[in-house]
Order: sequence, then structure tokens, then C-alpha cells
Amino acid sequence: MLDDQQPKILGGRFVIERRLGRGGMATVYLARDQRLNRQVAIKILHNQFASDDQFLRRFKHEADSAARLNHPNIVRVYDVGNEGNLQYIVMEYIEGADLKEIIALEGPLPVNRTIRLVQQIAEALEVAHQAGMVHRDVKPQNVLVDRNDQVHLGDFGIAKSDRSSAYTDPGTTFGTADYLAPEQAQGLGATPRSDVYSLGVVTYEMLTGRLPFTGDTPLAVAMQHVQSAPPPPRQFNPAIPPQLETIVLRALSKDPEQRPASARQFAELLRTYRERGDQPTMAVPAQPHPAQSQPYRTPSQPDAPTVINPDTYDAYGNQAQASRPARPSQPRRQPLNVPPPLAQDTPDGPPKRRSGGCGMFVLAFLLLIGIAGLLYVALFTDLIPQVQQLFGGSGNTAAQPTATTPPGEPTPTVELVAAPNLIGLTENEALSLIQQQGFREFRNPPRTDQAPRATVIEQAIAPDTLVPKGSVITFTLSLGPEQVELPDLTRQSFDSAAGQLAVLGLQVRKVEEPSTAIQQGFVIRQNPNPQLKVDKGSTVELVVSLGDVIRFPGVIGLSREQAVALIRENPDLILDVVDEQGPDQIPNFDQVQPNQVVSATANGQPVENGFFVPRGSRIVLGVRRP
Repeated sequence: MLDDQQPKILGGRFVIERRLGRGGMATVYLARDQRLNRQVAIKILHNQFASDDQFLRRFKHEADSAARLNHPNIVRVYDVGNEGNLQYIVMEYIEGADLKEIIALEGPLPVNRTIRLVQQIAEALEVAHQAGMVHRDVKPQNVLVDRNDQVHLGDFGIAKSDRSSAYTDPGTTFGTADYLAPEQAQGLGATPRSDVYSLGVVTYEMLTGRLPFTGDTPLAVAMQHVQSAPPPPRQFNPAIPPQLETIVLRALSKDPEQRPASARQFAELLRTYRERGDQPTMAVPAQPHPAQSQPYRTPSQPDAPTVINPDTYDAYGNQAQASRPARPSQPRRQPLNVPPPLAQDTPDGPPKRRSGGCGMFVLAFLLLIGIAGLLYVALFTDLIPQVQQLFGGSGNTAAQPTATTPPGEPTPTVELVAAPNLIGLTENEALSLIQQQGFREFRNPPRTDQAPRATVIEQAIAPDTLVPKGSVITFTLSLGPEQVELPDLTRQSFDSAAGQLAVLGLQVRKVEEPSTAIQQGFVIRQNPNPQLKVDKGSTVELVVSLGDVIRFPGVIGLSREQAVALIRENPDLILDVVDEQGPDQIPNFDQVQPNQVVSATANGQPVENGFFVPRGSRIVLGVRRP
């Protein structure tokens, strides 16, 4: 290990200045890059791990993983090398503090600041996920916050990459117990939604100043992630808005299918909340009662989303029983006043009668009801068997009408036939089938449905039920899915446009391309076009500007002479320097031809063949030393 009191130069260019921190695997130092005259952070693997092949693979895997990612919210990796028995990674130096320190000193953090920081972390994770990588160790200690409150996600040491088979074996658990997704705790494969869960725990901690689960051992904490419902955050910080609490609880769902589908979607939910935070409720997966908690369920057994009010949870995370309204007090019953017997005739004549107007009105009203009932029976006698079938019948036998047959005449018989199956038929098909089988039709008012327009979605009598021939078959037609009109999203930021589409119930597909006219991150065009009506739930494609960028030519792997010629022929690129590198900077030095290009940077950031780089970028080519 390096002596903090003695400056040392690594790779012939990095001068160690002081130690920044020490972790379980490595120590991080502040250093100065003499060649580019900038401060960098250098992570040096501890000596006891330098001879361990597994740790060396993990250490180099971190460098390879992070070097593939180019985003302002991800710590950049500049170089990797070794000197003697020292293995090191050269990274971007972030002047600030890690998020864990900030939470410890300032937590709970204000809602607006929490959302702003979490959105940045989510954007960084989305970039990693799009590159085929799962971080698997999202926690505040791995999030650096600079003096401008900008987030930088680092430590991809156990990231699962689609370019490496290391650390992907099922049954092996990686990560930190406090932030571990249920599927990770059970040794199942980690997915991008596992990172979303961990980010949900980080958000919970930022808002409350505490973790959702604690225990005496990491195993005890991990089992709570698998089995226990998290206490509602507002239990510890009533200042958290209920809608924001709902979003956090959704990210902490045990079933990955119930969480936001991606880190980007999690960020969009937070962004939409900030823009439309007055919505009354939001849908989140129902959380099991702690005493009835179930093990993690696979995506083939999803829990149905439930609209809940976060305020109904008690202090232990259980959903409280709704209090019954107080029963109104009943007035004391007064003794029943019994009217006196009717007065008898007197010698002076019969007694005076009270007015009978009210009684006549009641009698007339009852008479009208009776007439209406007779008319109803006369007009709709053919519906009686169906009503008996639906409410009083048993099996598939329709009840017979109870009409009285005159003496001497044969008892009439009712022909029973099976009701047709109309579900899924078009309106014309349904009417044709009803007429062919001797039924009559009655249509309920149509309603919106996901079924195609003018198709049958419901019928009053179940198919194959035996009913009298000629009965009325009642059915309902679909108006088709609910439609929404597309707003004009061009020249808006992608985040704003995606948020508007989410509010309208539409999905978003992002496509990026260069543009000299539209600012980076803003929508160039959309498909379908504005003002068109589309079905709710359909997908809208947004073509988003990458800014004034060009593709980096395929110089990596070419000879020095060929690469230099390609760069100089391109008027939009500037060749800065050709950096000759030795075995301390190229791990597979002996397998590379002399003067072969092995790496490149554009404006100090690593690039690969085909990457987009800003027009006018200064290029540094790394070649094997002759």
C-alpha cells in the first residue's frame, strides 16, 4: 500500500497527492495527471487482493463496465493499469460528498431536493441498463454529489454486464443487505427492476432519514426485504406528500412486475408528480400484512394493482380498519296513540265525516299501478321464462309459464333452444345469427372497451342457456378503446414530452439522432403526428436530438498511420495527440501489434468506434508503444 506521506508517480504521469478514502477492497487517492494537467481520483486495490484472481477480475470488470458508459451522472473512468503489484483505476475526481454523508448530516432531505437527486440517479441507471448492464449495488455510499448538487454514480465493481459472464451465476447474492431487492436476497438473477427497488430504498432513506428495514444481522435485514411490508414513509416524516409516498411504495414492491418498468419510468413518475402533484390517488401494488407476508413471487404470479390511500396505514405498517361512523342516536319511541272508536249516530243525526280526499288519491294510484302491471304482462309475456331462467331457474331447464289452459284443450308446449354465443362477433354478424335462430334482439347502449369498435362484448343470457325460441337476446356493443388527441411535442424537452404522454395514458419509444437545428435532448419529430387521435395505451415514437454530433470513425484496431489519416481527413475532428502506451497501461500488451490503436478519447472522454461525439472534438489516440 502507498505511504500517504510519500508522493508516488503511477504510470509515469499520475502523481499521488493525498488519500481520499478507504473501502473494503481498495483505497482511493487524489492525484494529478501531469500529461493533461488535471486532478483525478485513483482507486488502488489492496495488496492482499492483488494476487487473488477473483478480486482482480472484479476490479478490472469495474473499470471495463464504467468505461463503456458516457453520461454526466456517471463517474468517468479514464485509465486502468498496474505497476508492480499495484492494480489501479484512474477516474474522474468529484469534489463533494457521498449521499450517505449528506443524509447523515442533513436528513431527512427536503422533498424537492430528494426528487431532483433521485431523478439524476435514475437517469444514470437508465444509461447503464440501456448498455446491457445492471449495477446491483445501488446505495448512497456509491453516489457522489458535487458542489453544484449534481449526482455522479460510481462503483460498478459488481455490475452485471452483457459483455462479461463474471458475477452472473444464479444462487449467488451480491449487493448490500440494506438496499437489496427481494429477488437478489433469494439468489435470483438481478434485472434493471432490481436497481429500481434499491433506488426506492435510497429514496425512502433520503425522505425519512432512516432505512425501511433494520436488523441485528445482514441476513435478518435481507429476509425483511423478502417478506415484510415497509412502514409507510409518512409515518416517520408527515411532510412527505401522500402521492410521493405512493410512488416510493410502488418502487418497493416485492414483485418486480409491479415496480416501475425502468429507471427512466421511475424518474418520469417523479417528474410527473412534481408537475401534477395534486392528483388524489395513485395505483400501487397491495403490500402484504407483515403477519401474512408471502415469499417473493415470480413475474408469472403478479399481484393486482390496488388503489390505496397511504394515510390508512398505522404506525406498524399495517393497513388500519376503516372506522365505522357513529350510529345516530334513535329518539325514544312515544306510546302509540290509539284512536277512539268511531262515533255512533246520535239522535241529532250522523256524525260529520272527515275529508276522504287522501284515501281516494291512494286508491287511484294503486289502480294505475295495477293497470300498468297488466299492460306489462300483456306486452312482455315472452320475457317471463327468461326472467325465471335468470333468477329462479336451475340447470339448463327453463321454467314453464303458469298460464291456465281451458278445459278440453291440449297443454301448449314451449320449444327450448340454446342461446347463441355473440361475444366477439361484429354487430352485423350478431344480428344475422339472432335472426337465423329465431330470436329477437335488444341492444344496450354501447360503451368504451378494449375490444374493436362495433363488436359484442357482453350478452344478458349466457351462451348455450336453454330459453324459449323467439326470446329477446340483449347484448352490448363496444365503442372501441378510449381515444386521446396527441399534443404537439416537437421542440419540447424529451422529459417534458414523455411526462405529457404518460399523463394521457400513452407509452413512449425514444429514438435518437443527430441534429444541427434542434438542441440536444429536445424532440425533433413525433409519430403519429400532432392532433391525430390514438387509442389509450398505444405507443408514440419521439425522435430526440443528440445535438450537433458526428459518428466517431472506426479507428480503434487500425494501425497508427491509418487512424491518423482518417482523423485528419475528417474536417469535424481535431487530432490532439497520439499517446504511446506500454504494458503498464495495456493489459494484453503482448497480443497487440506495435503501433496499433487500442483506445481513443474525445475531449477527454473515452469513446469507441461508432460513438457519437461533438463536432470539433479533440481526439487522443492510444497506441501500443513500438
